[in-house]
Amino acid sequence: TIGIAIYLLSGILEKIANPEKNHTWTNLLAIGIIASIGLGFFTGGLQHFPDSPAKSSWVVPIGFAMSLLAMYLMEGKGVVKVKSVLTYGAASLTVVTILSVMTLFYFDEYGTSAHGHSHGESHAHDHGQQNDAKDSTIAKNEATIREIRIVVDNQMRFTPSNWNVNAGETVLIALDNQGQIDHELVIGKEKEILAHAKEMLSPSKKGHQHTNEISAKPGQQASFKWTFKEAGQYAMACFEPGHYEAGMKGVIQVIASHQSHQH
Repeated sequence: TIGIAIYLLSGILEKIANPEKNHTWTNLLAIGIIASIGLGFFTGGLQHFPDSPAKSSWVVPIGFAMSLLAMYLMEGKGVVKVKSVLTYGAASLTVVTILSVMTLFYFDEYGTSAHGHSHGESHAHDHGQQNDAKDSTIAKNEATIREIRIVVDNQMRFTPSNWNVNAGETVLIALDNQGQIDHELVIGKEKEILAHAKEMLSPSKKGHQHTNEISAKPGQQASFKWTFKEAGQYAMACFEPGHYEAGMKGVIQVIASHQSHQH
């Protein structure tokens, strides 16, 4: 809304400064609205392509087309031949559309950072949703809890890669990325991890977001609270492209006793 108002104000000032231009106030307002919305779609779509590639893939071409139309109506009508406008307009719009689709395919194939997660400067995730796994839930208790810090770097390893926790205990799992590439931490029963690995082979499943995973960019940290409800062996893994295959995995022992220590 502010952008439209500013654009219209600039158009009004231009008309006052150049009264010889043959634009009625009605045309000025209509064209101004089309132009401002089009530019907003185009620039906003480009800016948010990594966050929402599916939406941006059609917002960007539409914004570009609206901007071209407004430009022609404002400056080119009666000056440039309609055939030329249609030819060059169609060609440029085709290029923009193709590039948008290619960008969409790129993000579908490789995902945004950490499969669609959004991360800022050193922050923590405190999920309050129920986990897909039947025997684990996201912790809601805000009391002081034990922190399990998992360090990752360029060696494609979790440190520690094997640790214990009590059944029913709430822990704060922190992922500390000290490397130069993106990493993630996914936890679950081994069968769930294997299913997750298989799922990631499908391009249509990328860009996912589950409550049992976090990710961190180089030099950043991410964390979330988790309660392991039942005793047993859990697994952890990183599903950034090639990381799991390179051995980026680990084991979590959930024990029934009240003693837990970190290896």
